[in-house]
Amino acid sequence: MIWVVLLLVAPVESLKPVILVPGALASKIEAKLNKSERSHFYCSKTSDWYTLWLKLESLLSPAVNCWADNFKMEFKEGVFSNTPGVETRVAGFGESRSLDYVDDGHHIVYYKDLVDSILSQPGAEEGVTVRAAPYDFRYSPPSKESQLYFDRLKKLVEDTYKTNGNKKVVLVSHSLGGLTISTFLHTVSQQWKDTYVHAWVSAAGVFGGAVKEIKVMVSHGIVNLPDFISNRLLHRDLARKIMGNYFMLPRYPIWGKDELLLQTPKSNYSLSNLDQLFLDMGVTDGPDKWATVRDASYTGDPGVKTYCFNGKDIPTSASFRYKNQADFPDQVPETIFGDGDGTVPARSLHMCHKWNSTVKVTEYSGPDTGEHDKVIQNQDFIKNVIQIISEDNMNI
Repeated sequence: MIWVVLLLVAPVESLKPVILVPGALASKIEAKLNKSERSHFYCSKTSDWYTLWLKLESLLSPAVNCWADNFKMEFKEGVFSNTPGVETRVAGFGESRSLDYVDDGHHIVYYKDLVDSILSQPGAEEGVTVRAAPYDFRYSPPSKESQLYFDRLKKLVEDTYKTNGNKKVVLVSHSLGGLTISTFLHTVSQQWKDTYVHAWVSAAGVFGGAVKEIKVMVSHGIVNLPDFISNRLLHRDLARKIMGNYFMLPRYPIWGKDELLLQTPKSNYSLSNLDQLFLDMGVTDGPDKWATVRDASYTGDPGVKTYCFNGKDIPTSASFRYKNQADFPDQVPETIFGDGDGTVPARSLHMCHKWNSTVKVTEYSGPDTGEHDKVIQNQDFIKNVIQIISEDNMNI
């Protein structure tokens, strides 16, 4: 219950400001259209700014065809970008409430419980004490768009520090946001980190990638809806065009080069022959897309005090298998499970456990409290964040 958390009230002078960094699919992306032709007769060619991600109704047939055509990316000469006639922007950067929900209709709760608890503290101000740093999750390092995001995030940290009376900032990330923050912190100096960052709270960080992304690319897509509601193969083909999906693939050395990721009667696929998997599933530019992002992340010690939170003891995709060659790649493969939080395998989550800068590791067992998307709504996690932002007066 939220009211239990509210008992942890920090003195006004000690409360440190918070910047929230989301995972994949949690930022609101807006689009403006000026296209030369329609993908379908019922799709718009032109528009003012509107919500591209996420309105749940846009994922339903036949509207999903228009959405996918505007959401997809093109890849030319090693660069990902919007398709011609589509302009995009991210909404709510620097605001407090822009990450409360994943969708416009407020059906999927995201950071809301945490933001409510922070803003309930004496002296906390909306837009001042807690601020959101959403990003276009379709892009990833080393893209120009990611570098622009890092520049904006750096300025947001500095501005938040100054606005709050030169108080150091606590960064809070979830999922892909963890790999984003890890890579961002590698781009700034230790002096900058020492000046502006009090601590980093990482929840369910996908530091070494996730095997689930193999299934996303091969057969499934990023949206898990029944075929009679939305078109699975449409989502699968879309996922193959999104830069961020390649960025979240399993990485060496967290995964061995010859460790099995996908098996068919004809082939065993691992990191050593991932290029061949792309070609065998019909993605001829897949090897070039993978090469663009393969070495673009950083998961070394971040150089700031770090708190790691993650789930465990939940069946999580470890590899996939097709028993019939004819089912590859259009049918959904069998999943072989290992340990993790239901989305990210344990070894990927545990990268932050190994850092010298990590001062506390908290793991939640089972799906009720430890499931990948539930960690940030876990009341113990929220309580810990409140303690961290007021830790001058509390021992945690």
